[in-house]
Order: sequence, then structure tokens, then C-alpha cells
Amino acid sequence: MKQIATFILLLALCVCTDAAAQRIVRLTVLEKGAEQPIIAANVAYADNPELRNAMHTITDVDGQTVLKLAGKGCWYYKVTYVSFVPETGKIENTETVKTVYMKDDALGLNEVVVTGSRAARPIKLSPITTQVLGGKQLVDAGYANLQQALQQETPGLNIQKVGFGNEISMQGLDARHVLFLMDGERMTGDMAGNLDYERFNLHAIDRIEIVKGASSTLYGSRAAGAVINLITKKTSKPLSIDAGVRYGQMNERNYKNPQPSDFLYMFEQNADRPNLQGWVSAGFKAGKVTSQTDVWYSSTDAFYMYQAENDKKVYTQEANPFLPHDITVVSTAARPPMGIEGKEHITMSQKVYYDPIKDLSVLLYGGGFFMNTYDLIQDMTFSQANEWNAGAKVTYHMKDWFSVTGSLHGDFYNRYKRHERIDTRNKDYESSIWQPRLTVTSDYFDGHSLIFGIEHTSDELTSDRFSGNANHDLKTRALKETEYFLQDEWTINPQWMVSAGLRTNFSRAFGFMAMPKVAAKYSPNEQWAIRANYSMGYRSPSIKELFFNWDHLGMFMIRGNENMQPEKNNYFSLGAEYSNDCLFVSGTAYGNYFRDKIEGVWRIYDMQYNFEYTNLSKQRLLGIEALLRWRVLDCMTLNGTYSYVNVSKNEGIQVNTTSPHAATASLDYKYARKNYRLNAVFSASYMGSKKFDVQDRVFVEEDNKSYDAYFRCDLPQYVLCNLSVSQTFWNKVKLTLGVDNLFNYVPKTLGSGITMFNVPATAGTRGWVQMEFMLDDVINSLRKKK
Repeated sequence: MKQIATFILLLALCVCTDAAAQRIVRLTVLEKGAEQPIIAANVAYADNPELRNAMHTITDVDGQTVLKLAGKGCWYYKVTYVSFVPETGKIENTETVKTVYMKDDALGLNEVVVTGSRAARPIKLSPITTQVLGGKQLVDAGYANLQQALQQETPGLNIQKVGFGNEISMQGLDARHVLFLMDGERMTGDMAGNLDYERFNLHAIDRIEIVKGASSTLYGSRAAGAVINLITKKTSKPLSIDAGVRYGQMNERNYKNPQPSDFLYMFEQNADRPNLQGWVSAGFKAGKVTSQTDVWYSSTDAFYMYQAENDKKVYTQEANPFLPHDITVVSTAARPPMGIEGKEHITMSQKVYYDPIKDLSVLLYGGGFFMNTYDLIQDMTFSQANEWNAGAKVTYHMKDWFSVTGSLHGDFYNRYKRHERIDTRNKDYESSIWQPRLTVTSDYFDGHSLIFGIEHTSDELTSDRFSGNANHDLKTRALKETEYFLQDEWTINPQWMVSAGLRTNFSRAFGFMAMPKVAAKYSPNEQWAIRANYSMGYRSPSIKELFFNWDHLGMFMIRGNENMQPEKNNYFSLGAEYSNDCLFVSGTAYGNYFRDKIEGVWRIYDMQYNFEYTNLSKQRLLGIEALLRWRVLDCMTLNGTYSYVNVSKNEGIQVNTTSPHAATASLDYKYARKNYRLNAVFSASYMGSKKFDVQDRVFVEEDNKSYDAYFRCDLPQYVLCNLSVSQTFWNKVKLTLGVDNLFNYVPKTLGSGITMFNVPATAGTRGWVQMEFMLDDVINSLRKKK
């Protein structure tokens, strides 16, 4: 009995000794200046400065966490949170309470990116140059939608409104060479390569990653020019609810008093919809389940753009060597105004993450988009479009050997013509894409990050534009491709990293293709990095480019070409960047060389215009880009970008409509005090003048004959400036006032042919007001009071 008592006494003594040796420290993480708690910040702590074998915890709704420290020595910590600069420090052996203040990462140097490598890594360690736009920063800057945000923040990127929607261009390439991804997945429903960009909810985006240059090795066709990957939110908080509303000044009041008895009442009412937005973003994290829900509604009113002078066409000898001299033709009639359609849409998305065990994670997602497009043509019809997507992704980690991810993604898009008075609609477009994928990643070999993948793409399109007759019968066409890709990122030492990869593609239509890439990064120290890249891109002809056969009301034909081959390009770039705590500067020079480039060209047969797709021989694009971020003061950041591109001519003809010069700039001022924030952003985007040639016919008096010829379009430069000022009270309510197109720029020239597709669609200066509510903070405050 004495032995048992002695054993119990010794055990109790050991427990008491361990308890005495274990020290409890309460760590609080606050935002610097505003002193608001940062919820779900990650805290790593260890008894060594290198944080070897570190333990991890996250902060609660009060920004607090408890650290259990063994022994009496000093401990070390590192606190990280998205959009904030990581904070490191030491906990002295006498401290039991510690407060850490984090400041926002205005330079964006601590972002983790995935697009350039298909593997998560800090942006400074990526071998591929990647531009990152934070979703929160874009909303804080007052941008109304994704199009406006991209155009104001990305050098050389331009988005114009045109007759069929929006037209995007980047580095001298159009939308057919710019691949948009949502969380790494493709979307369908494009028109001339352009998606309905309204489907992207800016308030649901965590960040946007932009990789310029050919990325076909990892992403296949259409990634020959750039990849824009929209990474959506995933809450890390126990509860996160944000809601907001935005109201803007009308673009143009077309119909002041529409009456229900008027035959055109619905048309007049739809043309003057309010500039209104509303959104809700809600998420929760409970145990092994995380949910994220986002809903966004928006409507805009239609308006007219007017030309100041009559059309003028200049047929140059450079583009038309057969002409005896330059010929200028001025139209005797004024050009009618160009109508810019109004839109009404709603976007919804739902994601559910489930982590049943440590090494297994499951993601299920789905979403939908519905849009009405109201033009200013009084034909009693308007366009409707809807899209829905769904998918699943399962990842399993096999010890520290490798990870396997299987996914299935589907996207489905429909477009209709809807009658404004009768409850009927006719489908004229149906598109779907299925894409299963299997990837294996491994960091098992020292210094190597390997990824191997197999994916199959099944693309199907049903349209009334394949029939070639005036009845516009619906027909279905399909393309199927199977692709394999392999990439290794080798970190040789702290200074050198090399990335090499290969994608092989097999399709029934085009056979076998292979696309290699190699990139290298050299970092002589923590401030400097030099990157070099070579990659081969390719783009298979789309279903439309192959099979279109469309009679547009007897005015012209659009014809595909089933004999076309995929276009290929070789992309070279060399860039350098420098960064410190206050400054980030980068510059990149590139060359993009295309062969068999697919273009649509106008041909004239006895005064009948045909738009026909064909393979051109070659095209060359050379350019430079520069990016600057400078924290002038703790409260002020200056951002600037510049882009220059030179596109080769074909026998003196410039068919590319890109401006050689483009630039953006912004000045961001932040003032923070307890329970109050002030944020003011002034942004400007500059687009240089454009000169390009459009195919037409011209009458030569000397010969008394008409000839196929090109006239030269000359569009002037312009600058668009925006200003927004926001105030946040008690971290619960944010009020923002803003002005778009601050200096009231309105294009004076619409021109003819494709000229009108290359002017900014703006109605002039417009003011707006926005209110946002951080409801999770309100709920947490009520819980505390209870």
C-alpha cells in the first residue's frame, strides 16, 4: 500500500513540475492604426529563431490566441495574414501578454501565387513573373466591376464595349489569346474569344493572378498570350458576412416618362434601368467544414455615343501600293449615334470544403449567372444569357511522398432572344465544356517540385450560325482534346531556380502537338531577382473559326475554314525586379513570334462582303513593360505601370488595332485611428493613339474603277481618371463616395468599320455612392454584450 501511495505522490509531483515549467502567453493581433482585431491570423511559434518544428495556432474573433510555452527561455513567433506584412518577434521569458500590430501589405510582396506554376509559392520565389491584384484592394479603390479594375490596374490591357459585348486586348493580342480561369478552371460561352465579363463578381474575388506570355505548357490552348486566373474567396473566420449596395448616376435618360399604355413601354423602361448594385458574401468555418456563399446583382442603363464629325477614310499608298496617291473620302452624311446596351444580371456561387482527415480534402462547388442585355434597337427583342457551372475536387496526401488531385469541372452556357411584350424566347446559342483532370504533385526529392497531369477537354457548341441559310437552323459541332503535362521546378540553391516543362496534346482534328517551356530565376540577394523565360504557345482553331457559315441578314457572310491548322508562337522574355520594404520596381522585355496565326479577314466578292477565317503566315510582337510600387509614406502608396508593344505589319498593312503605348497610375492614401479608417484612391489609365488599316473598296477617278483597298484609322489618345474616398466606422460600416471619368472624357470619333470597336464606351463623368456592412463584426459585438 505504501508503494502505491509513493507512486501516486511521485506522479502528482511530476505533473505539478510540468505545469510549473509550462508558461501561458496570451497573444493579441491587431491592425496597426485602427487597432481592430485580425481574426484567423496564423501564428507559428517555436523555441528557436528559425522556427524549426514550429507549432501553429490561429486567432479568435477578438484577435487573440493562447500560446503554451515549455521551459523558461525565450520563444519566437511569426504572424501571417492575407494582405498584411508578416510580423516576427521574440517573447521574453517574463512576458505573459503580447500584442502584435500588423500593417497592410501595400507592395503585395508577400502574396502566395499558384497560376505560374500550378503550385502555391510566394510571389518572390516564383520563377514566372506574375502580377497580383488583391480583391479587397480593388473593392477599396471603388471599382464597379472586373472590367474597370483590370483596365485601370494592368499595363497594356484594354477592354472596350462593342456591338456584341466587350472586347479585350493585351500585349497586342485579342481575347482569343487571353485565357480567363476561375479558380484554375476554364469557362465557356465566349463571343470572338470574349466572355460575358459581367459574370465575375468582384466582391467574391480574393485575388487576381496575371501571367503574361505563353503558358500553354500548363494551361493548353488559348494560353498563348496570357492567363488571368480569378481566385475566389475562402473564409478562414468562424463567421464572415459582408453586404453592400452601390448607386450610380444615370448614364443617359433616354425616355423621361414611359407609360404602360405605350406600345414601346417595356423597351423604354429597360433602356433606362438604374445604375445599381447589391451583394452579399457569407462564409463560415466549423470544424471540418468550410462554406463560402456569394451573390451579386447589378444593373446599368443604356446610352448613346455621338460622333462630332462626319466619317473620314484615308486610303494610303503604303497600304495600297497600286494607288497613284493617298485618297481621302469624307462622308456627306453624319454618322448615327452608337448605342451602348444596358445590362441586368445576377451571379451566385457556392463552395463547400470538407476535410474529414488530415491527408484528405474535398471541394464541391457550383454557381450560376443570368443576364439580360437591353440594346437601343426598337425591334421588340432583347438578349438573355444564362450560365451554370459545377464541379468537384478531391486531394489526398500520401505521407510526404506526393499528393494526388482528381477533379471534374463542367460549364454550361445558353443565349436567347427574348420578346419584350410576349413571354417567349428562342435559343440561338448553347455551349458546354467538360474537363476531367488528374494531377500528381511531389516535393519528395530535395529541391524539386514536380507536377504531372492528364486532362481531357470536351467542347460542344450548338448555334444557328453553322447552317449557311437564312432560316438559321440550329446545328451542333464538337471538339475533343486529351493533354498530358509535366513540369519540374528545381531550386538549385538560394540564388538559382530553374523550371522546365512539356505539354503534349492530341486531338482528333489536329493530331499530335508538343509545347515545351523553360524558365530561370537568379537572385543574387533578397532585393534583386532576374527572370528569363522561353515557352511555346499554341491555339487550336475554335469551333466557330472552323465551322461558322452564317448569313447576316444578307449584309455579309461569316465563314469558317475546316482546313485551318493550330497557330503556334514562341515567346521569349527577360526581366529584372528590385524590392525593399518601401519600393518594388520591375521591368520585362519580351518577344512573341507567331506562325500560322489565325485571323478573320474581309474579302469582297462582287460587292458582297465576307468575313473569312484563315491562317496568316507570320506575325511578330516586341514589347517592354514596367511596374512600380512605392510606399512614399506609411500612409501613402504610389503605383504605376507602363507598356509598349510593336506589332509587325504585313506588306505595309497594319491589321492589329493595339495602341503601342499604355500606362496606369494610382495614388492610395490611408489614415487609420481606433474605430475609424479613411482611404482615398486616385487612379488614371492612359491609352496612346492607334493607327490601323481596315479593308474596304475605293473608287479611283483616274481609272474610273473601284478597287479592294485599305483605309487607315487614326484614333487619338485618351486618359480616364477615377477618384474614390471611403470611411470605415467601428469596423462595421463603410461609406464610399466616388467619381468615375473625373475629367469628363467623351470620345469624339467613332469612325467606321472596326474603328467603333476601339474607342472607350463612356458617357462622361459619373458620380456614385456605396455602403458596405461587415455584419460578422456586428454579430460578434452582440455576442460579447450577451
